[in-house]
Amino acid sequence: MTALDHLPPPDPDMRRLEAVLRRRKADRVPLVELAVADEVLEALAGQALPRLPADPVTADLHAWASARIRLWHRLGYDYYRVRANIPLRIARGGSTETSDGGRRVWSNEGTGIIAGREDFERYPWPDPSDIDLSRAEAAVECLLPGMGAIGFVGGVLEHAVELLGLTNLAMLLYDEPDLVEAVIDRVGTLVLAAIEGFCGIDGIPAVWLGDDLGFKTSTLIGPEHLRRYVLPWHRRCAEAAHARGRLFLLHSCGKVEAVMDDLVRDVGIDAKHSFEDVIEPVERFYARWSGAIAVLGGIDVDLLSRGSPGQVAARTRAVLEACSAGGYACGSGNSVTGYVPPANYLAMVQAVHRFNGRMP
Repeated sequence: MTALDHLPPPDPDMRRLEAVLRRRKADRVPLVELAVADEVLEALAGQALPRLPADPVTADLHAWASARIRLWHRLGYDYYRVRANIPLRIARGGSTETSDGGRRVWSNEGTGIIAGREDFERYPWPDPSDIDLSRAEAAVECLLPGMGAIGFVGGVLEHAVELLGLTNLAMLLYDEPDLVEAVIDRVGTLVLAAIEGFCGIDGIPAVWLGDDLGFKTSTLIGPEHLRRYVLPWHRRCAEAAHARGRLFLLHSCGKVEAVMDDLVRDVGIDAKHSFEDVIEPVERFYARWSGAIAVLGGIDVDLLSRGSPGQVAARTRAVLEACSAGGYACGSGNSVTGYVPPANYLAMVQAVHRFNGRMP
């Protein structure tokens, strides 16, 4: 037996999560997660997950996706998150080895591969047709009955920061704002194309934009710059999703209070994800914004990483009691990283099942 054998029988229904994303109260509080690291899933399952070869064929993609979908299903999720790959060439700042022998890469925070206008002109910009949705398509084909998928794509500011470097971008906003706008517009075109690609796949009723706009105490760049360069692309993405009947979710780390009203009223997000207790506990955010958007996750990753299973369970219960009136799905404040102890992640999942009356 594995730790998963003690969980209640899976009973997925994507309509349950969709109801929550539309700010309604479902039959129970769904689980939600942006990502669960392979090493955590493997520890809980007691076996290794298949890896993709360098040039996978359809059978490889199906085997890769199916193994992960079965675990999400067993844990109690109503969906599986799929991702679009935008082939942007990025200059990384280095990498470190992960516990499973893989590599965790780091962004170059100084100057990226595009330092100035000449670099921009030389850069091999991909065409929207180069965006790879093959993993997403394979995963949708492997979904178990009742499950849906949520399409995820990296964000406009995030990709611009990776291409320019955060320090360089901050300087260019004043020295060469036209260059910053040009980079963001090229990136925005690609992100929008990925959103539109997801909208063309049956079985994906929601799309998730991951665009970190802030850090611990503020937005990464000025709110006025976000409104001028970045948020118009968010709005185009939301409009594209809504035009095809899809929900539009935003994952954004950091303190983004300065532009929350813009995100809700102008962009038109349906849900917000990513919370840290040191910035704003999720129940406080829920009290302010749950009448306008759905609220996702919020169990702080620091607690998940360094707390005890008992502490995680108690915190999860407290959040559920504060946020269960409707329009809330429970999960981590960001994602279940490789350094989260599997027992702590399982304690969060079990606390949700217990709150829903599905296990003692």
